[in-house]
Amino acid sequence: MAASSEEITALRDTMREFGRKEIRPHIRALELAGEFPRDIYRQLGALGAFGVMLPEDVGGSAMGFEALAVVSEELAYAYPPLSAGMNLQAATVPLTIRNWGRQDQIDHYVPRLVTAELLGANGMTEPDGGTDFLGAMRTTAVRDGDEYIINGQKMWITNANVADVVIVYCKTDAAAKHRGVSAFLVDTATLGFEASRVKCRTLGNLMPTNGLTFTDMRVPASAMLGQEGEGFKIAMTAMDFGRLTVAARSLGLARACLDVAVEYADLRTSFGEKIGSYQMIKHQIADMVVEVAAATELVYKAARLYDAGNIATRESSIAKYYVGEVCNRAAQATVEIFGGYAFSDELPISIYLNFAKLWQTGEGSANLQRILIADDALGWKPMDRHRSAVRNA
Repeated sequence: MAASSEEITALRDTMREFGRKEIRPHIRALELAGEFPRDIYRQLGALGAFGVMLPEDVGGSAMGFEALAVVSEELAYAYPPLSAGMNLQAATVPLTIRNWGRQDQIDHYVPRLVTAELLGANGMTEPDGGTDFLGAMRTTAVRDGDEYIINGQKMWITNANVADVVIVYCKTDAAAKHRGVSAFLVDTATLGFEASRVKCRTLGNLMPTNGLTFTDMRVPASAMLGQEGEGFKIAMTAMDFGRLTVAARSLGLARACLDVAVEYADLRTSFGEKIGSYQMIKHQIADMVVEVAAATELVYKAARLYDAGNIATRESSIAKYYVGEVCNRAAQATVEIFGGYAFSDELPISIYLNFAKLWQTGEGSANLQRILIADDALGWKPMDRHRSAVRNA
Protein backbone atom coordinates (compact mmCIF):
# COMPACT_ATOMS: atom_id res chain seq x y z
CA MET A 1 0.00 0.00 0.00
CA ALA A 2 2.09 2.89 -1.28
CA ALA A 3 1.60 5.49 -3.97
CA SER A 4 4.05 6.02 -6.81
CA SER A 5 6.28 9.08 -6.83
CA GLU A 6 4.11 10.54 -9.60
CA GLU A 7 0.98 10.06 -7.49
CA ILE A 8 2.66 11.67 -4.48
CA THR A 9 3.67 14.68 -6.58
CA ALA A 10 0.13 15.04 -7.93
CA LEU A 11 -1.30 14.78 -4.41
CA ARG A 12 1.07 17.45 -3.13
CA ASP A 13 0.11 19.74 -6.01
CA THR A 14 -3.59 19.19 -5.28
CA MET A 15 -3.25 19.93 -1.57
CA ARG A 16 -1.03 22.95 -2.17
CA GLU A 17 -3.57 24.37 -4.61
CA PHE A 18 -6.38 23.72 -2.13
CA GLY A 19 -4.48 25.59 0.57
CA ARG A 20 -3.73 28.48 -1.77
CA LYS A 21 -7.28 28.88 -3.05
CA GLU A 22 -9.61 27.55 -0.36
CA ILE A 23 -7.77 28.24 2.90
CA ARG A 24 -5.38 31.18 2.85
CA PRO A 25 -7.75 33.75 1.29
CA HIS A 26 -10.37 32.99 3.97
CA ILE A 27 -8.29 32.75 7.15
CA ARG A 28 -9.15 36.17 8.54
CA ALA A 29 -12.88 35.76 7.87
CA LEU A 30 -12.89 32.29 9.43
CA GLU A 31 -11.04 33.47 12.54
CA LEU A 32 -13.34 36.47 12.95
CA ALA A 33 -16.45 34.30 12.57
CA GLY A 34 -15.08 32.09 15.34
CA GLU A 35 -17.01 29.03 14.20
CA PHE A 36 -15.73 25.53 13.64
CA PRO A 37 -14.71 25.23 9.95
CA ARG A 38 -16.99 22.29 9.18
CA ASP A 39 -17.26 23.18 5.50
CA ILE A 40 -13.48 22.95 5.06
CA TYR A 41 -13.44 19.57 6.80
CA ARG A 42 -16.14 18.35 4.41
CA GLN A 43 -14.25 19.68 1.41
CA LEU A 44 -11.15 17.82 2.60
CA GLY A 45 -13.26 14.70 3.08
CA ALA A 46 -14.58 15.02 -0.46
CA LEU A 47 -11.01 15.39 -1.73
CA GLY A 48 -10.08 12.15 0.01
CA ALA A 49 -7.49 13.88 2.20
CA PHE A 50 -8.40 12.03 5.39
CA GLY A 51 -8.41 8.55 3.89
CA VAL A 52 -5.16 8.46 1.94
CA MET A 53 -3.58 5.77 4.15
CA LEU A 54 -6.73 3.67 4.62
CA PRO A 55 -7.82 0.79 2.37
CA GLU A 56 -10.48 1.30 -0.26
CA ASP A 57 -13.01 -0.97 1.48
CA VAL A 58 -13.42 1.65 4.24
CA GLY A 59 -13.47 4.67 1.97
CA GLY A 60 -9.75 5.31 1.66
CA SER A 61 -7.51 5.48 -1.38
CA ALA A 62 -4.73 3.16 -0.12
CA MET A 63 -2.02 5.64 -1.09
CA GLY A 64 -0.10 5.04 2.11
CA PHE A 65 1.60 6.92 4.91
CA GLU A 66 3.86 8.99 2.69
CA ALA A 67 0.64 10.41 1.28
CA LEU A 68 -0.63 11.02 4.82
CA ALA A 69 2.54 12.97 5.61
CA VAL A 70 2.20 15.03 2.42
CA VAL A 71 -1.39 16.05 3.16
CA SER A 72 -0.54 16.84 6.80
CA GLU A 73 2.46 18.93 5.77
CA GLU A 74 0.58 20.91 3.12
CA LEU A 75 -2.41 21.67 5.34
CA ALA A 76 -0.14 22.91 8.13
CA TYR A 77 1.70 25.01 5.58
CA ALA A 78 -1.60 26.58 4.49
CA TYR A 79 -2.73 27.32 8.08
CA PRO A 80 -1.71 25.29 11.15
CA PRO A 81 -5.09 25.00 12.96
CA LEU A 82 -6.72 23.45 9.90
CA SER A 83 -4.33 20.51 9.90
CA ALA A 84 -5.83 19.06 13.10
CA GLY A 85 -8.08 16.84 11.05
CA MET A 86 -5.07 14.84 9.88
CA ASN A 87 -4.96 13.35 13.35
CA LEU A 88 -8.62 13.31 14.32
CA GLN A 89 -10.17 12.42 10.96
CA ALA A 90 -7.24 10.36 9.73
CA ALA A 91 -4.39 8.94 11.80
CA THR A 92 -5.57 8.94 15.41
CA VAL A 93 -9.31 8.16 15.34
CA PRO A 94 -10.36 6.27 12.17
CA LEU A 95 -7.01 4.51 11.80
CA THR A 96 -7.17 3.36 15.43
CA ILE A 97 -10.69 2.02 14.87
CA ARG A 98 -9.52 0.31 11.67
CA ASN A 99 -6.54 -1.23 13.48
CA TRP A 100 -8.37 -2.46 16.59
CA GLY A 101 -12.12 -2.45 16.02
CA ARG A 102 -14.61 -5.16 15.22
CA GLN A 103 -15.91 -5.18 11.66
CA ASP A 104 -19.22 -3.60 12.64
CA GLN A 105 -17.38 -0.74 14.38
CA ILE A 106 -15.13 -0.25 11.38
CA ASP A 107 -18.06 -0.23 8.98
CA HIS A 108 -20.09 2.19 11.09
CA TYR A 109 -17.43 4.78 11.90
CA VAL A 110 -14.44 4.75 9.57
CA PRO A 111 -16.00 5.61 6.18
CA ARG A 112 -18.03 8.41 7.78
CA LEU A 113 -15.02 9.83 9.60
CA VAL A 114 -12.86 10.02 6.48
CA THR A 115 -15.58 11.93 4.62
CA ALA A 116 -16.10 14.19 7.69
CA GLU A 117 -19.76 13.19 7.84
CA LEU A 118 -18.80 12.34 11.40
CA LEU A 119 -16.20 14.23 13.42
CA GLY A 120 -13.90 12.42 15.82
CA ALA A 121 -11.91 13.21 18.96
CA ASN A 122 -9.32 11.35 21.02
CA GLY A 123 -9.99 11.33 24.77
CA MET A 124 -6.64 10.49 26.29
CA THR A 125 -5.19 13.37 28.35
CA GLU A 126 -6.56 14.00 31.85
CA PRO A 127 -6.46 17.11 34.08
CA ASP A 128 -3.62 15.65 36.18
CA GLY A 129 -1.33 15.01 33.23
CA GLY A 130 -0.89 13.95 29.63
CA THR A 131 2.63 12.57 29.28
CA ASP A 132 2.06 10.37 32.35
CA PHE A 133 -0.83 8.68 30.56
CA LEU A 134 -1.13 5.76 32.96
CA GLY A 135 -0.25 7.45 36.24
CA ALA A 136 -2.53 10.44 35.66
CA MET A 137 -5.57 8.41 34.63
CA ARG A 138 -8.50 8.74 37.03
CA THR A 139 -11.32 7.94 34.60
CA THR A 140 -12.90 4.57 35.38
CA ALA A 141 -15.23 2.19 33.59
CA VAL A 142 -17.07 -0.29 35.81
CA ARG A 143 -18.87 -3.28 34.32
CA ASP A 144 -22.60 -3.48 35.09
CA GLY A 145 -24.22 -6.31 33.18
CA ASP A 146 -24.09 -5.54 29.48
CA GLU A 147 -22.90 -1.99 30.10
CA TYR A 148 -19.98 -0.06 31.54
CA ILE A 149 -20.47 2.99 33.75
CA ILE A 150 -17.84 5.63 33.03
CA ASN A 151 -16.91 8.40 35.45
CA GLY A 152 -14.05 10.86 35.19
CA GLN A 153 -12.62 13.74 33.23
CA LYS A 154 -10.40 14.45 30.23
CA MET A 155 -8.61 17.67 29.32
CA TRP A 156 -7.24 19.37 26.18
CA ILE A 157 -9.37 17.24 23.86
CA THR A 158 -9.30 18.83 20.41
CA ASN A 159 -12.62 19.16 18.53
CA ALA A 160 -14.56 17.31 21.25
CA ASN A 161 -17.26 19.99 21.41
CA VAL A 162 -18.13 19.38 17.75
CA ALA A 163 -17.31 15.66 17.62
CA ASP A 164 -19.79 12.84 17.08
CA VAL A 165 -17.57 10.10 18.52
CA VAL A 166 -14.69 10.12 21.00
CA ILE A 167 -12.22 7.34 21.78
CA VAL A 168 -12.19 7.36 25.59
CA TYR A 169 -9.48 5.58 27.59
CA CYS A 170 -10.46 4.37 31.07
CA LYS A 171 -9.23 2.14 33.85
CA THR A 172 -11.27 -1.03 34.00
CA ASP A 173 -8.93 -2.65 36.54
CA ALA A 174 -6.92 -0.18 38.63
CA ALA A 175 -4.78 -2.94 40.17
CA ALA A 176 -3.63 -4.25 36.79
CA LYS A 177 -1.62 -1.11 35.88
CA HIS A 178 -1.15 -0.82 32.11
CA ARG A 179 -3.06 -4.05 31.56
CA GLY A 180 -6.06 -2.50 33.31
CA VAL A 181 -6.72 0.22 30.70
CA SER A 182 -9.48 -0.18 28.12
CA ALA A 183 -10.73 1.96 25.24
CA PHE A 184 -14.32 2.79 24.32
CA LEU A 185 -16.03 4.40 21.34
CA VAL A 186 -18.39 6.93 22.91
CA ASP A 187 -21.07 8.75 20.97
CA THR A 188 -21.16 12.32 22.23
CA ALA A 189 -24.97 12.27 22.49
CA THR A 190 -24.67 9.71 25.30
CA LEU A 191 -26.33 10.78 28.57
CA GLY A 192 -23.63 11.82 31.05
CA PHE A 193 -21.19 13.11 28.42
CA GLU A 194 -20.31 16.81 28.66
CA ALA A 195 -17.79 18.84 26.65
CA SER A 196 -16.78 22.33 27.84
CA ARG A 197 -14.66 24.46 25.55
CA VAL A 198 -11.41 25.80 26.98
CA LYS A 199 -10.71 29.17 25.42
CA CYS A 200 -7.18 29.46 24.07
CA ARG A 201 -6.96 32.88 22.43
CA THR A 202 -3.35 32.38 21.39
CA LEU A 203 -4.35 29.43 19.18
CA GLY A 204 -7.15 31.18 17.30
CA ASN A 205 -10.71 29.92 16.88
CA LEU A 206 -10.48 27.12 14.35
CA MET A 207 -9.12 24.27 16.48
CA PRO A 208 -11.23 24.16 19.65
CA THR A 209 -9.93 22.33 22.71
CA ASN A 210 -12.12 21.07 25.52
CA GLY A 211 -12.50 19.54 28.92
CA LEU A 212 -14.69 16.44 29.09
CA THR A 213 -16.72 15.21 32.04
CA PHE A 214 -18.31 11.78 32.30
CA THR A 215 -20.96 11.44 35.00
CA ASP A 216 -22.38 7.94 35.44
CA MET A 217 -22.21 7.64 31.66
CA ARG A 218 -23.49 4.25 30.55
CA VAL A 219 -22.12 2.73 27.36
CA PRO A 220 -22.85 -0.75 26.02
CA ALA A 221 -20.12 -3.34 26.41
CA SER A 222 -20.12 -3.53 22.62
CA ALA A 223 -18.68 0.03 22.57
CA MET A 224 -15.33 -1.31 23.76
CA LEU A 225 -12.54 -0.93 21.20
CA GLY A 226 -10.41 -4.06 21.21
CA GLN A 227 -10.51 -6.29 24.25
CA GLU A 228 -10.68 -5.34 27.90
CA GLY A 229 -7.18 -4.48 29.08
CA GLU A 230 -5.84 -3.63 25.61
CA GLY A 231 -6.34 0.13 25.96
CA PHE A 232 -2.74 0.95 26.82
CA LYS A 233 -1.45 -0.94 23.79
CA ILE A 234 -4.09 0.71 21.59
CA ALA A 235 -3.11 4.16 22.88
CA MET A 236 0.61 3.60 22.37
CA THR A 237 0.24 2.40 18.78
CA ALA A 238 -2.17 5.27 18.09
CA MET A 239 0.53 7.64 19.33
CA ASP A 240 3.04 6.08 16.94
CA PHE A 241 0.87 6.95 13.96
CA GLY A 242 -0.10 10.30 15.49
CA ARG A 243 3.54 11.29 15.91
CA LEU A 244 4.08 10.89 12.20
CA THR A 245 1.29 13.34 11.41
CA VAL A 246 2.41 15.83 14.08
CA ALA A 247 5.96 15.67 12.72
CA ALA A 248 4.66 16.26 9.18
CA ARG A 249 2.48 19.14 10.38
CA SER A 250 5.46 20.68 12.16
CA LEU A 251 7.44 20.33 8.94
CA GLY A 252 4.76 22.20 7.01
CA LEU A 253 4.73 24.95 9.60
CA ALA A 254 8.53 25.23 9.53
CA ARG A 255 8.35 25.58 5.74
CA ALA A 256 5.72 28.30 6.09
CA CYS A 257 7.98 30.16 8.52
CA LEU A 258 10.94 29.86 6.15
CA ASP A 259 8.97 31.11 3.15
CA VAL A 260 7.45 34.15 4.85
CA ALA A 261 10.80 35.02 6.48
CA VAL A 262 12.62 34.91 3.13
CA GLU A 263 9.92 36.96 1.44
CA TYR A 264 9.91 39.59 4.18
CA ALA A 265 13.71 39.79 4.40
CA ASP A 266 13.80 40.50 0.66
CA LEU A 267 11.20 43.30 0.96
CA ARG A 268 11.79 45.06 4.26
CA THR A 269 14.44 47.77 4.34
CA SER A 270 16.33 49.17 7.30
CA PHE A 271 19.12 51.78 7.23
CA GLY A 272 18.75 51.90 3.47
CA GLU A 273 19.33 48.15 2.94
CA LYS A 274 17.11 45.11 2.61
CA ILE A 275 17.24 43.38 5.97
CA GLY A 276 18.18 40.16 4.18
CA SER A 277 21.54 41.73 3.45
CA TYR A 278 22.47 41.74 7.14
CA GLN A 279 24.60 38.88 8.39
CA MET A 280 22.39 37.95 11.36
CA ILE A 281 19.33 37.62 9.13
CA LYS A 282 21.32 35.55 6.63
CA HIS A 283 22.42 33.31 9.50
CA GLN A 284 18.82 32.72 10.59
CA ILE A 285 17.62 32.01 7.07
CA ALA A 286 20.50 29.62 6.36
CA ASP A 287 19.78 27.69 9.53
CA MET A 288 16.12 27.39 8.58
CA VAL A 289 16.94 26.15 5.08
CA VAL A 290 19.32 23.48 6.33
CA GLU A 291 17.15 22.31 9.23
CA VAL A 292 13.99 22.11 7.13
CA ALA A 293 15.86 19.96 4.62
CA ALA A 294 17.06 17.60 7.36
CA ALA A 295 13.60 17.50 8.96
CA THR A 296 12.05 16.55 5.63
CA GLU A 297 14.25 13.47 5.37
CA LEU A 298 13.31 12.28 8.87
CA VAL A 299 9.57 12.67 8.31
CA TYR A 300 9.54 10.80 5.03
CA LYS A 301 11.89 8.07 6.22
CA ALA A 302 9.35 7.26 8.97
CA ALA A 303 6.43 7.45 6.52
CA ARG A 304 8.09 5.03 4.10
CA LEU A 305 8.80 2.58 6.90
CA TYR A 306 5.08 2.57 7.71
CA ASP A 307 4.39 1.94 4.05
CA ALA A 308 6.77 -1.04 4.23
CA GLY A 309 4.55 -2.57 6.94
CA ASN A 310 6.39 -1.44 10.07
CA ILE A 311 5.08 0.47 13.06
CA ALA A 312 7.99 2.88 13.03
CA THR A 313 8.02 3.84 16.70
CA ARG A 314 11.70 4.80 16.80
CA GLU A 315 11.66 6.76 13.57
CA SER A 316 8.40 8.59 14.25
CA SER A 317 9.63 9.57 17.72
CA ILE A 318 12.93 10.86 16.34
CA ALA A 319 11.09 12.77 13.62
CA LYS A 320 8.54 14.19 16.04
CA TYR A 321 11.25 15.38 18.42
CA TYR A 322 13.67 16.84 15.88
CA VAL A 323 11.09 18.43 13.58
CA GLY A 324 9.42 20.00 16.61
CA GLU A 325 12.74 21.58 17.58
CA VAL A 326 13.31 22.78 14.02
CA CYS A 327 9.82 24.22 13.84
CA ASN A 328 10.26 26.14 17.09
CA ARG A 329 13.58 27.59 16.01
CA ALA A 330 12.09 28.57 12.64
CA ALA A 331 9.08 30.23 14.25
CA GLN A 332 11.27 32.12 16.74
CA ALA A 333 13.58 33.32 13.97
CA THR A 334 10.57 34.43 11.91
CA VAL A 335 9.25 36.48 14.82
CA GLU A 336 12.64 38.16 15.17
CA ILE A 337 12.84 38.90 11.45
CA PHE A 338 9.35 40.42 11.39
CA GLY A 339 9.88 42.41 14.58
CA GLY A 340 6.74 44.20 15.80
CA TYR A 341 4.73 43.12 12.77
CA ALA A 342 4.89 39.54 14.04
CA PHE A 343 2.23 40.41 16.62
CA SER A 344 -0.30 41.89 14.21
CA ASP A 345 -3.56 39.99 13.79
CA GLU A 346 -3.28 40.77 10.08
CA LEU A 347 -0.39 38.30 9.82
CA PRO A 348 -0.22 34.64 10.93
CA ILE A 349 3.21 34.91 12.59
CA SER A 350 2.03 34.76 16.20
CA ILE A 351 -0.16 31.76 15.31
CA TYR A 352 2.93 30.11 13.80
CA LEU A 353 4.89 30.65 17.00
CA ASN A 354 2.13 29.35 19.27
CA PHE A 355 1.42 26.25 17.19
CA ALA A 356 5.11 25.44 16.93
CA LYS A 357 5.24 25.30 20.72
CA LEU A 358 1.93 23.43 20.98
CA TRP A 359 3.07 20.67 18.64
CA GLN A 360 6.17 20.09 20.74
CA THR A 361 3.74 18.91 23.41
CA GLY A 362 1.09 17.02 21.42
CA GLU A 363 1.46 13.23 20.99
CA GLY A 364 4.17 13.16 23.65
CA SER A 365 6.24 16.13 24.81
CA ALA A 366 9.75 16.92 23.59
CA ASN A 367 11.18 15.87 26.94
CA LEU A 368 9.38 12.52 26.76
CA GLN A 369 10.74 11.94 23.26
CA ARG A 370 14.25 12.60 24.56
CA ILE A 371 13.78 9.98 27.28
CA LEU A 372 12.37 7.41 24.84
CA ILE A 373 15.17 8.01 22.35
CA ALA A 374 17.89 7.83 25.03
CA ASP A 375 16.45 4.67 26.66
CA ASP A 376 16.39 3.05 23.23
CA ALA A 377 19.99 4.06 22.49
CA LEU A 378 21.11 2.70 25.85
CA GLY A 379 19.35 -0.58 25.16
CA TRP A 380 17.15 -0.24 28.23
CA LYS A 381 13.77 -0.06 26.48
CA PRO A 382 13.79 -0.81 22.73
CA MET A 383 11.41 1.49 20.90
CA ASP A 384 10.55 -1.03 18.20
CA ARG A 385 9.07 -3.59 20.58
CA HIS A 386 5.54 -2.80 19.29
CA ARG A 387 6.35 -3.08 15.58
CA SER A 388 3.71 -5.78 15.03
CA ALA A 389 1.25 -4.74 17.76
CA VAL A 390 -1.80 -4.06 15.60
CA ARG A 391 -4.68 -6.54 15.56
CA ASN A 392 -6.19 -5.79 12.15
CA ALA A 393 -2.89 -5.51 10.30
